[in-house]
Amino acid sequence: MVESSHYTSADESVIEHAFLKGDALTCPRCEIALDLRPVPPRDDVSYVRDRVIVVCSTCHATHVLDRKQAR
Repeated sequence: MVESSHYTSADESVIEHAFLKGDALTCPRCEIALDLRPVPPRDDVSYVRDRVIVVCSTCHATHVLDRKQAR
């Protein structure tokens, strides 16, 4: 199993800005398209957040985004 890494705050800002604008999401490190994976709601949590995880298939860095922010 490949271990995921985390983006820097600056990298996260670049991803979030592109997400809010509706632009294609690319990895700030590798400059390839990011994979979007939906986060399913949990039964043990009373509130539901509509989230996606963005994952780089090259460097394996991840970041969680709230879809509500992009609306």
